[in-house]
Amino acid sequence: MKLYGFSASNYYNAVKHLLLAKGLDFEEVKVYPNQTDEYLKVHPLGKVPALETEQGFICETDVLMRYVDQLGGDSFFPSDAFERAKCEEIMKMAEIYLELPARRHTGETLRGLPRNEAAFKEARPLMEKGLKALEQLSDCKPYLMGEKITAADILLRYVLAVAKLSAAKIYQWKLLADYPNLKAWEATMAENEVSKKVDADTKAAMPELIAYFTGLNK
Repeated sequence: MKLYGFSASNYYNAVKHLLLAKGLDFEEVKVYPNQTDEYLKVHPLGKVPALETEQGFICETDVLMRYVDQLGGDSFFPSDAFERAKCEEIMKMAEIYLELPARRHTGETLRGLPRNEAAFKEARPLMEKGLKALEQLSDCKPYLMGEKITAADILLRYVLAVAKLSAAKIYQWKLLADYPNLKAWEATMAENEVSKKVDADTKAAMPELIAYFTGLNK
């Protein structure tokens, strides 16, 4: 398998974390979002991540995580139908109410573009709703659904990378300050060996990403 994207992308890192956690063999192919004819054959929208398999290409992070989980090894989705739905519920809440509102600020946070005033007014209330919902839905003993790491833990960890950046830079807001259970969970996840590996790769990739965004601004 080949995973297309770059190590400073939170969606890419969620899929990469799951691949590493399951011990699956894969090759990383560094690519930034683009609209070239060649890459549109990999991802029809030119985004990241995308996964190349023997049967063809797949995209969209949640789809990729479900696919990867079925490739063998320990499952990161609960086997019980209700518990699996609760896992996917957390993942959906994290994406819709944290990642997507926070992402509206990336022009300002990552590229230094002027503030999006509509996003400034609208994003924080949505993020606050998302955090309250996640605090309610999550067990955090020590993981979101109890004693075992699930796909929800993995996705939320990398969703928070974007959410915390926007919260700090746009609102001077310590995102998890009022959510002690999620804050403790985040600290637990940071000690995971796969998390440490992904974080190190992200840190190493940041200078090139900054240069990439600088080029976009010219």
